[in-house]
Amino acid sequence: MPSPQKFHAPVFARAFLKKAASLGTLAMAATVLANCAAVPASQTIAPRDLPLATQSLATETASQWPAQNWWTGFNDPQLNSLIDEAFANSPDIQTADARLLKAVASSDQIAESLKPSLSFNGSITETQQSVNMGFPAEFRDFLPKGYHPLTRATIGANYDLGLWGKAKAARKGAFAQGKAAEVESVAARQDIAVAVTRAYVELDRLYHQRDDLATVKANSDSRLQLMQARAAHNLEPKDSVLNNADEQARLAARLSGAEAAIKLQNNLIAALVGAGPDRGLTIQRPHLAPVEFASLPADASLNLLGRRPDVEAARLMVEAQGQNIKYTRADFYPDVKFNASWGIQALDWEGVTRHDSAISDIGPAISLPLFAQGRLRAQYRGAEADYNSAVANYNKALLTALRQVSDAAINTKSTADQIAEARTRVDSARQAYDLVDLRVQRNLSSRLDLIDAQVKLTSAELDLSDLTAQAYNNRISLIAALGGGFQSN
Repeated sequence: MPSPQKFHAPVFARAFLKKAASLGTLAMAATVLANCAAVPASQTIAPRDLPLATQSLATETASQWPAQNWWTGFNDPQLNSLIDEAFANSPDIQTADARLLKAVASSDQIAESLKPSLSFNGSITETQQSVNMGFPAEFRDFLPKGYHPLTRATIGANYDLGLWGKAKAARKGAFAQGKAAEVESVAARQDIAVAVTRAYVELDRLYHQRDDLATVKANSDSRLQLMQARAAHNLEPKDSVLNNADEQARLAARLSGAEAAIKLQNNLIAALVGAGPDRGLTIQRPHLAPVEFASLPADASLNLLGRRPDVEAARLMVEAQGQNIKYTRADFYPDVKFNASWGIQALDWEGVTRHDSAISDIGPAISLPLFAQGRLRAQYRGAEADYNSAVANYNKALLTALRQVSDAAINTKSTADQIAEARTRVDSARQAYDLVDLRVQRNLSSRLDLIDAQVKLTSAELDLSDLTAQAYNNRISLIAALGGGFQSN
């Protein structure tokens, strides 16, 4: 009786090499067959170059690019604390972080799926062999009768050779999408920092407005009392007294509205930092550093693209969709995979441990897109449409970034000029008030004249307060337009 055939590793290796040698021939033949699914002509659009903005973004006194923690420049610890709280609790930040985690997980999943796979498969089944399977009659006596434990255990390996760059495109596309999500997470933090700072500046303006209204109302009260006293001695017409009483009522309503506006603004800030209205009750009056007028960096027109997170995210999405086109194009060509497996198979328990129970197979597996022209063309056109949409979004983000920087620079200069004029008006009104006060002390003017001078001074200070808030907002707009401290790698 011949001895059982043993499994020899060299024999298996020779089989592997023989199968691998035929792979090139099979791939070439498959390429010829795949010509029936020709790649359609490209219909993509190109991202636009950086539009000319050297004159619009030119500056006489250049400044530095914003720092990542630019809000600390307002020198208000409470503002710093609110922004830290927003970063920790804001739902917008949590949503952006969730998108980032999903993008990273998707990228990892794609990367792992492209690696060679190794699997173990095993089964034990009670099997009855049919004797009517075309065996000659003289063989039937040698076939097993009844049920027997069919045992099978294999280790299989599978690898997509990626001959047409499909795996490479998938990896690069997933990486670009992950980087885009990362940049979008940075942009979300910048957006929430801008929103909180704007709301905080508005709160500061509302406090100044309330103070100025309170001063105006106090002057109106004093004026009404004087006019009532004069009217009692028939020195003031009653209609003048009634007009001033009506003005006092309007000022009281405006002052009440200013108090309500402060509370509403506190509620808004509380919501921005991810807290309830009770958090707004703990927000104190802002104490912002004196307003500063920033200018553009000297290289703003050249390096803006790498400083704007929204533009960078849009660029990465263009890259990702470009890789998706390459991935889809690879479907027009044969898909070549390499499979190999080794294991044992036996019809009884005793055969499990015998060398001649070994089984193995090795060789390429090729899939040809012979009758899928319509489907492949539709997929390819869909990928091109996604790419064109990404390019359009990038072009729009680029133009928007340039416009926002230019607008912020124009508004900053305009507000600086207006503040200079407003300060002149305040100084003039203060000098006029001092002169009237001096005349009142010498009994050359009445208290009503002094109250009128105080009203004019307060009105000028209120205008200056509004312009100061506008200057703060212009500073925030310029910082945001310059990317808020972001810098692409």
